[in-house]
Order: sequence, then C-alpha cells, then structure tokens
Amino acid sequence: MSQRSKETIPGPRGGILARHLTAYEADPAGFLDDCRRRYGDVFRFDTGVVVVTDPDLVAEVLARTNRDSVPNANPLQGGRFPTAEQTRRWMDARQLAAPTLRSAALPARLPAVRGALAADLDALDGTWFDPSEVCWAICVRALLPLYLPDESPALVDAVLASFDAARDTAEAAVRVPSWMPSRLRRRVRDADQRVRDTIVPMLGDGAPAGTDTMLGHIRSQPGAVPGDIAMGAMGFTLLGAIGTMGAAWCWILYYLAAHPEVADRVREEATAAPDVSGDPARALPYTWAFAQEVLRARPPAWLLGRDAVTSVTLGDVEVPAGTAIMFSPYLLHHDERWWPDDPQRFAPERWLGAGRPHAPGAYLPFASGPRGCLGSHLGLAVLALTAAHIATRKRLEVPGLDAVTTYFGPSTLTPSGMRARLTPR
Repeated sequence: MSQRSKETIPGPRGGILARHLTAYEADPAGFLDDCRRRYGDVFRFDTGVVVVTDPDLVAEVLARTNRDSVPNANPLQGGRFPTAEQTRRWMDARQLAAPTLRSAALPARLPAVRGALAADLDALDGTWFDPSEVCWAICVRALLPLYLPDESPALVDAVLASFDAARDTAEAAVRVPSWMPSRLRRRVRDADQRVRDTIVPMLGDGAPAGTDTMLGHIRSQPGAVPGDIAMGAMGFTLLGAIGTMGAAWCWILYYLAAHPEVADRVREEATAAPDVSGDPARALPYTWAFAQEVLRARPPAWLLGRDAVTSVTLGDVEVPAGTAIMFSPYLLHHDERWWPDDPQRFAPERWLGAGRPHAPGAYLPFASGPRGCLGSHLGLAVLALTAAHIATRKRLEVPGLDAVTTYFGPSTLTPSGMRARLTPR
C-alpha cells in the first residue's frame, strides 16, 4: 500500500486563522468527531498537527514514546523537546516511584487515604461548593499518606501552587521563546522551586519515614539517590496525579447525583462490605465498576498528544518529525465501533462481565506505554472510596443537573456550572 505524506492527509484547511479553529473552540469533541467521520481515523487538524482516532494506531504512538515521540513540548520552553538525558532521568524517577504506587503496595496506606478523604468530605458538610474548585486540594491531601508518614500543609500548599501555575500555562496555550522574559514562565519556575524547597529538607531528614511511603522508600535505597530523580519521584509524580484525580473526583459527584439508582446500589454494596480499605476492587466490585465507568464517560485527560521526533508511519500515512500527534480518550470512549454496548449510555454494569467491554486499546483514562500513569489502581481506589463514603454517609444535592456542562479544557475535562452540597445521612 502506498504511503501518504502529511501534506496529503485529509482534513480542514486554512492555517491558524481558519474558520475551523473557531468551530473547534465552540465544541472541541464534537468538531473532532465530525472530522473523524468525514476524513477518517488519521486527519490533519492544522499545520503541524495530526489527530489519530484508531485505538491500534494510538497504541503504536504511545508504545513509541521516548523513542520516536515525546510528550508534547512545554510551550513556556519555546516548544523545545526534552533531551535524551532529561528523558532518561525522568524514567529513572518513575522507576524509583513505581514500587510505592503499584497496587500491591497500596493496602498498607489506603486506610490513611480513606481517612484523609473522609475528613475533607466531612469538612464540606452543609456548605454549597463548586467541585472543580475544591477537588484539587482534596486529592492532594488524599494522596499525601502514600508520600509522607505525617501531614505536611506546606507541601500541600506548594504542590497546589505549582499545579495552578501549570494549569494557567495550559490555558494560555502560547509559545514563549526561551530567551523572552515571561511572567508565566517566572510563575511556573517559582512554583516548582517552592515544591523543591519544601521537599529537599525532608529527603535529608534522618527521622523515620516508614518504608511504605515514598519518602521512606527513597531513603531506604542502598546508594544516594540523585536529587532530581528523588524530586521527580516525590514531587512531580504527585503533581502529575492530581490533574487526573481531581477532575475525575468532580465527575464522581456528578454521576452519583445524576443516577440515584447507581448511588443506591453503591450504598448497598458499601454498607454490606466488612472492609473496603484493603482492596476496594475486590470488596466493592460494583463501586469499582462505577469508577471505571465515570472514567470512561468523562476521562479527565480528554485530549493527549505526542510530538514526533522522528518520522512515524501510521497505517498508510507518513508523519514527518516535528508533527504533534494528538488523540482523544474521550472520542475513543464514545466511539460505537470500539464499544458495542451503546457508549453514550452511562452503565457501570458493562464492567462486571467476564470480558472487557471494549476493543483493545479503546479505554485510555490513564494513557499507556512508557509514560502511562503509574497510579492507575490508586486513582480508581480513591474514586471508589469517595463514592462509597458519599453514598453511605452523606446526602448529596446537586441542583440544576441539566444546566451542568462539560468544559473541554486544554489539560482536563471538568464540569462547569455545578454546585453541590453534602449533609450527614
């Protein structure tokens, strides 16, 4: 089969001032899905940007990460790709963090995670709140027991400030040459430095940390861990987790309110379970399925991408180096070709069968490949524990559900216009 170059890939034309950019901004997911139906599973969105909507091709792109492609370049760094050494050291940090975040290591710390979640949910009692405003702090505090043996308000504040700066950068979506002064760059760097300044003293502290925490695991290494690798494992895996976790936490509340019959079933299951902290996947199979379905219906990282550092062949398309290859878990999760049981329907029970309810590679709430999320089991556990606590301990009010819209942000998918209130049951 002959290959097509990037120039011959079908798609909307017209460059940066084209009308299709306005149409995309008005309805991002709808516009991309319309392009998929019109142009096929590989289409050119704009100059230097190709979108892929076939799960097999997406899997190829993700599997080649660190070799033929890298995560999309940081716009505040002028769009520069990470060097091979930077990539190697980040992968070393991931390897260092992995034992603490793998599913087998979680039961020892999940009771503390559950306690942190319960305390934050109880603190919301009786007040009206926007879930998208409180979720990030709740998720940081819920994850912290995996990193430290004790509470650390300073680290919570530093991580939240860094996350806010990164989100504002993504919203700005502008490339700033590395030589140009930039308030955004200064804010991001200052926030990252604050995280470093908070964590470095912990790494050098001789006080016991408990080997089941990230800090204890790092201290237990036979040799000295390089500072940037320890920092990556301690601080930046935490930063990477809260975007996905926080956005999904909002949707847990939304779907509990939108589907009272689902909330009732979660309540019945959680009430009957003797212990939900050790392994929620086993203790709460329906609640776990509910969390999986929330991540399918509203994947927090709805649009992901890789930058090709070498020429990449996708099917019969030759994509040259320097091209941004984008793909959307949201589109994959709602494509009837990959989900035979009506993907537009919210149905936790689809996950309770013996086989998977989708085509291979069509479920990507945590991405995959060398840069896939280390804490996928942890993320699902936090969401399941949140759902179980609310269903059994709280009355949840979300007025005006029909008016709640989905905000397709540059980094996360969150509900817009949602107000909620929790009261003790």
